[in-house]
Amino acid sequence: MIPILQVFYSVFSGVMLAAAIPNEFYLLGCPVFTVLALVPLYIAVWESKNYKQAMLCFAVQTAATHLCSSFWLGFKDFAIFTLGFSAFGTALIGCAFALLLYLPFSSAKSKNDLNLNSLHNQFFNSITFRCLYFAGIYTLYEWIKSSGFLGYPWGTLSSTMYEWRPLMQIADITGPYGVSIQFALINAVIAELLIHFNKRRELSDITRLCAALFFVSLIYGKYQCSKVRIPQKTLSTIMVQQNSDPWKEKTDTEAILRSQEYTQKAVAQLKEKGEHPQLTVWSEGTLKHTFPANSIHYKYFPSEQPLFEFIEKQNCPFLIGGAYVKDYETFRIFNAALMFDSKANLRGVYGKNHLVPFAEAIPGAHIPAVRKFLVEVLKISAGWTPGDQYVYFEIPASYAEGRSINAYKTISLAESFEQQTEKENLAPVVRIATPICFDDSFPDIMRPLFKGGAELFMNITDDSWSLKKSSEFQHFVIASYAAIEFRTTVARSTNSGYSVVLDPSAKILAEMPLFESASLACKIPVYERHITVYALLGNWLPYLLAVLLVCYSVFSFRTFEKTDYIPDERKIKKHKHKKHKK
Repeated sequence: MIPILQVFYSVFSGVMLAAAIPNEFYLLGCPVFTVLALVPLYIAVWESKNYKQAMLCFAVQTAATHLCSSFWLGFKDFAIFTLGFSAFGTALIGCAFALLLYLPFSSAKSKNDLNLNSLHNQFFNSITFRCLYFAGIYTLYEWIKSSGFLGYPWGTLSSTMYEWRPLMQIADITGPYGVSIQFALINAVIAELLIHFNKRRELSDITRLCAALFFVSLIYGKYQCSKVRIPQKTLSTIMVQQNSDPWKEKTDTEAILRSQEYTQKAVAQLKEKGEHPQLTVWSEGTLKHTFPANSIHYKYFPSEQPLFEFIEKQNCPFLIGGAYVKDYETFRIFNAALMFDSKANLRGVYGKNHLVPFAEAIPGAHIPAVRKFLVEVLKISAGWTPGDQYVYFEIPASYAEGRSINAYKTISLAESFEQQTEKENLAPVVRIATPICFDDSFPDIMRPLFKGGAELFMNITDDSWSLKKSSEFQHFVIASYAAIEFRTTVARSTNSGYSVVLDPSAKILAEMPLFESASLACKIPVYERHITVYALLGNWLPYLLAVLLVCYSVFSFRTFEKTDYIPDERKIKKHKHKKHKK
């Protein structure tokens, strides 16, 4: 295969994967494409004559996937930074993993020339190992690109699966990487069937293994999706989607007035049912003036209906996205979730932990000289400070009808029957965690929040700046994994969408339309907490794959040393030349 055709195959693979990810045509993605998306990449790598060509193939494929699926990052005048640099960074990660990916491919091609009759030759050059290795390396690539300060969990195989929700359910055991490795393996097997269709006997083992894993995952997923879960508590909640435009509205007056309007509409709906809201939620960044110093502002503004006065009239707690100054001297400002009680007193603050790199978090912004340069020369914000702790809010709720009587019952021999009965009749509380926007896509944030006792994830988000449906739904699908991973309810209250309530199998219980001003009044179900395998062990799968990769590398190095074999074309030619002289 000539390099141009290899590049075409790589681009085609990237475009197909982008089509599988939620996009402007398939809002929740098209997983049919996922089954074949990596086949052209696999063939291109197989046909590569050296490591440089393999690196080119993987770099082109990863960059194409990023550019086509995350095109909405190219907003306003910053496309070269937001889209261009992120695509370049993704391609660099692809290049690095191509060096690992090509190792068994090179070995398989050269084994006949080197005539190595060893375990390495028999197994590590087999089709079965090559398929498993490809799936493992691709999964490790997704894990690395999705982790750390520069982590970007978009553009992954797992993010294509919402339309096939039963196949997402293994995430409570493996996390999203169990979904990715399964479909990477399916692609590898299909590619090998196309390349070595005449080796049916050797292909039969890996094909049976792949089919078995798929059907076990499907059966488990069907069970989890059909499982009857009885909520133990309910939280009557109003979620407001004000749909403000961050590019046009420079103050928060219109957003507040619109939020008040739609809150009152939802309150009226509840009153018709004889109910009262227990929590009202407004999205990320609704309030522009910083707390606590400028809180006096909201006692008098907006002039039409001051915010604090409005909260007191509703007589329920409010969770609102805003800004909180932790330390004025060091310029530590949180992108925050602000919790107000029914008297409009600020009761607690959660600062967003995982900030968007180079947009919300700018390295060195805490240094006065750097901050001055950013603000005065580049005319951009000096950035936020990441939150420094996990915060929970306990909200009075209600017991659900049909709940398990003993679910929250504490038996104490020291208490009388009357004391226990009185305790049971007290109104329950729901312990909520409030991940902000990007937070909900990172297990290093969500897992500690859950392990700390969260019964409900109430996410506030503002993705409206993208002005693209695909951006909203991509974020939703990635965030939906948290519901499955921890088998808990996830609610997302956003500025413009996708605002939704999910049950522990990521089934949509309630939703609001995209890019419309709206409000939603619903009883959010809260289920009994269970510690899943994923909550207990975290990303054990990619860690295991990393350990296996190290073991394989060590074994390969020793084998190469004993046989004078290195999977490099120059060594192979040198070996042939020696044989010719003899």
